[in-house]
Amino acid sequence: MESLVLVVAALVALVLFTGPIALLLTSKLFWEFTKRNKAIWWIRRLAVAAIALIGMPVQMVFIFNQIPSGVKALSFIGFGLNTIALKREFVRNIPWRSLFKMQSGDANGPAGQR
Repeated sequence: MESLVLVVAALVALVLFTGPIALLLTSKLFWEFTKRNKAIWWIRRLAVAAIALIGMPVQMVFIFNQIPSGVKALSFIGFGLNTIALKREFVRNIPWRSLFKMQSGDANGPAGQR
């Protein structure tokens, strides 16, 4: 039983801490500090991607399973923080609205149906 408690505690720790850590690593302070050295910048970038790719599947498992609503809410918050961190890391200068906008050159979209 102790090993099961340790596994559950590790999973809950992943849910709780991956989002804030990834968000902290993408903050302006870390971004500017690591921009000076290309190797550190790539290590930070890989760390953010790895943290998010480890945390997000665990958070999705917690969201879609029948567990208490408190842990489910923490999973939603962590998933949102990881999503924001990935957006800040890889498409920092593109606004949210234009990420989901259809391009005007799409013949099957609303702009192509004139």
